[in-house]
Amino acid sequence: MTHTISKTDINALLSEILRARRVFVIGLGRSGLVAGAFAMRLTHLGIPTFVIGETIVPGVSEQGMVGDLLVMFSSTGRQGTAVHIAADMKNIGKAKVFLITSQLKSPAGDIADHIVHFQCDEYQKQCAEEGWTCFAPLGTFFETAAWIFADAVISGIMEAKGIDADAMENTHANLMGLNLLPDD
Repeated sequence: MTHTISKTDINALLSEILRARRVFVIGLGRSGLVAGAFAMRLTHLGIPTFVIGETIVPGVSEQGMVGDLLVMFSSTGRQGTAVHIAADMKNIGKAKVFLITSQLKSPAGDIADHIVHFQCDEYQKQCAEEGWTCFAPLGTFFETAAWIFADAVISGIMEAKGIDADAMENTHANLMGLNLLPDD
């Protein structure tokens, strides 16, 4: 299924992120875990990034998000809360919305400025038709493809900004107590 990940889509998100004033990410459930991991890497790259739902996220105000980008991870594109937030960010705040999904037709798709579509249902259908045993319950194909896509975008940003993994290490989380333990 990852063969359907388009270099054009990678470059589209890469360009949007590099132009953005700030990047916001949203996803619910396991998609939210992918969104959070993506946000962490963007932060490691020095890009101002916020995870929707955290307490430090700026509010939406009339045209106050011009130049901002929302990256939405949603397999179905139907989640009420995420869709409402995306609509407010776009319609009130004037942010751009980039949707990563397995459903082209959805409420989130109606809002999005750009859609990356992974054909997860087609892969599951092929598994069933060819008699393959496929243990990938409840959206696993989408989350895996989204994570790979997000990491490909991160690699592109690293290249575009001339940042390597050693430089990213300087912004890696180190206040979790791990570096405060005695060396003995």
